[in-house]
Amino acid sequence: MPALPVMCLALAAAAAAPAGKEAGPPDAPRVFFAEPKIATVVGERQAEVSFAMAHLSALDRYLEYVVGVPPLQGSGARVELADVRGLAPVESRPAAGQMLIVVRPGPSADFADRCAEAAARAWAGRAALSAGVRPAAEGWLIQALAAETLAQLRPALPDLWFREASLSAAPSFADVAAGKAPVRESLLLWRCLRQELPAREAPAALQDLARGQSLAALLKARSKSPESWWTLMRTELLLSRPPVSLGMRESSEALDDIAAFVFDLGAGDAVFTGPEIVPHRRLVAVRQGVEIRLRGLRREIIRQNPVYHNAWRALGVWLERFQEGEPAELDALWREFERERAEAGALRAEIEAALAQPAR
Repeated sequence: MPALPVMCLALAAAAAAPAGKEAGPPDAPRVFFAEPKIATVVGERQAEVSFAMAHLSALDRYLEYVVGVPPLQGSGARVELADVRGLAPVESRPAAGQMLIVVRPGPSADFADRCAEAAARAWAGRAALSAGVRPAAEGWLIQALAAETLAQLRPALPDLWFREASLSAAPSFADVAAGKAPVRESLLLWRCLRQELPAREAPAALQDLARGQSLAALLKARSKSPESWWTLMRTELLLSRPPVSLGMRESSEALDDIAAFVFDLGAGDAVFTGPEIVPHRRLVAVRQGVEIRLRGLRREIIRQNPVYHNAWRALGVWLERFQEGEPAELDALWREFERERAEAGALRAEIEAALAQPAR
């Protein structure tokens, strides 16, 4: 990366003065500062400075309270917010013993990503410089720390990333480590590593990675093949983590599972619909099985996709009335459930068709 000049906001403001006016002493620009623990933030617009500061503070909270990394000592970092032509959205380099990061503001979503990346680069750069080495963290680590920063501010994001990852094949370990895969994969890679490491070892391992140690070397030192380890751990992570909220597909599949009853009624295990088990509701196994389904539904309904909420609620009513309701009442409630499930399926199809349309 070419060397970057340290930004001078006063000169930038003077250069932007409108032409045609008599030259005079330039007005001194207003410069705002914020000093979260990871880096000093400097900019000409207070709102932008506050926005960037929120991301730096979020990463600091994550590192301290989630991972347990102690505060860095020694070298500092400076994040400057300036729309400088010719620079990438985020530029970083060591300068005068500290990290300098220049961030170009932009639309809110882009600016959030840039601020999160700046926070990750500031911390990783400081970790390296404080150990007397040049910043050399692998691309995936910067992406992972930026993703964890965004997750602190938008807690629903990891759920979206996990759902997207569950529908995609695992990219190669080499592509993820190089930062060539989607950001979500870097987040998954870091969370897989955290599951692998004892909690007491994670802070030191993260700092070693920030100082340039490759993840492949770390895994090989633990007698693990990086590629096979990544494929296995990613699969286990996606299967073991319950999402905060379910997508339409997950809600539909979970509803199908909870509405199908498996009992041995004299001919071996078989799958029954609700109306088919009503004549056998005095059997202990049937009664207990329905009670378990009802408890599960009450626990899980809050996570269901809104498209399927009414269908889940209708099934809950049937389960609640299973022991006491008359057969005719239960039949009517089951028909209502089937109607709600069919309507949810039709609405899901419409939504998915609309989302599949190419953007105009």
